[in-house]
Amino acid sequence: MQGRKLAICALLCAALIAGALPGYASAQGELAEETATAEQLGLIPGDWESDLLAEADFSGCYQLITSLVSLCDDTALPVWQENVDPSAFPSRTMRRDDGLILLMLAAEALGYNCYNAREYGFCTENLVDYDKMFSQLSQDYPYCDASRDIPMYFDTVGGEEDSIGNVSSSAVFWMQRRMDVNHRLHFLDHDQALDFHLDQPLTREDAIAAVVRLYNSERLEYDYTLMTRVPNEEDEALLAAAEARKQAILSHTDEPACEGTAYYVSSTGSDENDGLTPETAWASLNKVNAASLSRGDGVYFERGGTWRGQLWAQDGVIYAAYGEGPKPNIFASPENGAGPDKWSLLDGTDNIWVYHRDMMDCGILVFNGESWGKKVAPAYLDGYRSTVNEGQPFDVRTELTEDLMFFSQADSILYDGAPFRYTVMDNCDRGEYPDEVVGPLYLRCDEGNPGEVFDSIEFAVRQNIILPADGAVFCDLCLKYTGAHCIFGGDMGYDVSFCEIGWVGGSPQYYRYDDGQPVLLGNGVECDGSYDHYSVTDCYIYQCYDAGVSNQDPSESPEVTGEANFEPYDVIQRNITYARNVFAYDSMPIEIFFALEDDAGYGRHRMENVLIEENYFLYTGYGWYMEGKGPGAAYQGYDDPNAAENFRIVNNVFYLSTGALLQTGAPEKWRPELDGNTYVQNDGGILVVWPSEGYQKPYPYYYNAQRDTVTDVIRDVLGDSSGTALKN
Repeated sequence: MQGRKLAICALLCAALIAGALPGYASAQGELAEETATAEQLGLIPGDWESDLLAEADFSGCYQLITSLVSLCDDTALPVWQENVDPSAFPSRTMRRDDGLILLMLAAEALGYNCYNAREYGFCTENLVDYDKMFSQLSQDYPYCDASRDIPMYFDTVGGEEDSIGNVSSSAVFWMQRRMDVNHRLHFLDHDQALDFHLDQPLTREDAIAAVVRLYNSERLEYDYTLMTRVPNEEDEALLAAAEARKQAILSHTDEPACEGTAYYVSSTGSDENDGLTPETAWASLNKVNAASLSRGDGVYFERGGTWRGQLWAQDGVIYAAYGEGPKPNIFASPENGAGPDKWSLLDGTDNIWVYHRDMMDCGILVFNGESWGKKVAPAYLDGYRSTVNEGQPFDVRTELTEDLMFFSQADSILYDGAPFRYTVMDNCDRGEYPDEVVGPLYLRCDEGNPGEVFDSIEFAVRQNIILPADGAVFCDLCLKYTGAHCIFGGDMGYDVSFCEIGWVGGSPQYYRYDDGQPVLLGNGVECDGSYDHYSVTDCYIYQCYDAGVSNQDPSESPEVTGEANFEPYDVIQRNITYARNVFAYDSMPIEIFFALEDDAGYGRHRMENVLIEENYFLYTGYGWYMEGKGPGAAYQGYDDPNAAENFRIVNNVFYLSTGALLQTGAPEKWRPELDGNTYVQNDGGILVVWPSEGYQKPYPYYYNAQRDTVTDVIRDVLGDSSGTALKN
């Protein structure tokens, strides 16, 4: 059963490979592929190879299945050999029901007698004609104890057993509830009337296909890059509307007026100026951060300008743009790394380059604003540990195995034996740690000096871009290139609108004590703690390692933290709005978690008045971080209670995700209300992960001639009566 559990975990973390459920008469193309797989696995009996269309014989089928059992788990061979007596094989023609029963007995030996089709919506148990199926059984199975009950299991907490009856009855029901979920195929093919023709002869090709499908029902492989839906006209219209929304956000020019004093900042200004007019503008973020501002004041950055570093907001102040051109840039990246004089070869190498200055940990390298390098992030236990030679020290000369891989050695200061430990839990804020936590950066570039190969190289260093303040407003800013967060605050309310936020995350939040592995971070906008107002509206948010936007109560119970003298306290977040944004290539566009049960002895931990409205969620989980992370969900609520009052998700477009489009573990009383959303997913991918009978159940995005699972789930599970989906 352990292999089955691992497969279920894989399914919860990945979209399923697309494929079609063939009819009985049209499956030959699929069978050819399965025959090739069986040949590669060495399963096909030698005397079958000359004529695969011939009828299967008992001895050959027994050899075929024995090879499968040996391949999957040779410790299961004794059980298989006890289940089936080859000396009792009858001399008659082998039928399809014989093949099914032998396959099920092998599944029992391997521990594959746990259902999977019901979990993913492929189950046909309520659609078949059982009277016809049972009438097709010969009940002539002298090679096994046909009266014995076969234990079958539902994949629920505790592995609930399903008592069906004797061998033949169990086989009929097992075939409806377990399938090759890679291709969503039953072990035996059927016609359009769901007739499996169990009384017909079994061909060798059918037997081979059934064995390969049993193999695929447990061993699942996924390639996210192959799962992207091919857009049809409806898709193209939807994507065009999203692009129009994005362009409207990027070209927005309305300047929010302030009630107090307006200050101007220009890349051509001077910090000696008074900042009161565009002609006497300030020049630097340092000047803005040091200024004594009042509620109602405004700080306006000149469009087209670029500032590098960190902005420290003040209560009630507007931070926006003035002038003409693109939004003003505020980057955590300390400088553009283009220029051949900024790079030199590492001694003894001809393709590993060292940057001319030390810097904080870099989460991403972004080349020419559109491509990225692959970060090597080793564990740290008394020094960095090798990622290619287990147990050995890290050697950058051998670790950068691919072009544009890089390593950021930011370990000039150690916290309890590592660059960062869990107890630090800093937010990259002023005063949280010294700026000199730096080190060299190494980049493999096979084409030559990276400063010559690329026009721009930006470093997403471990520093939040904006430290917000209560009542602050951020409008029309371009915030990019941080290994941490673009905007991060807590116990305050603020508004973010018409901003471009991208290339976020990848730096370590901390290194674990037990194995030294780095735990990486990176959100576009995050607001934690208690507050009465927080909004992110009309923004373009993309390529975020973790969340595009997030609100969290990371409080944990004393049972988890081990606190002996826990004092209850309240965390209440009110009036949260995420509206009219375009999210693209984020791991989790919206991430929310409240781990503590509300009003259960720990204080009040809840949200009130949460609105997620008219957003586009595009290509969730397909970003720069993809090779190093599991799949994401467009709305990620995990399995936390997320206590909420008046939580609505309405009129959004969810377009493709490597994981589920939405996931929650909240009980029904706190679950979000959904209405008018559009759902688009890869065929066979996960539509939602939603609570069902005490556990989180994945529901697939799947259509066939007999069942429209997608519409059923949207209406009956999500309660989105006016929601729609695009068919594949």
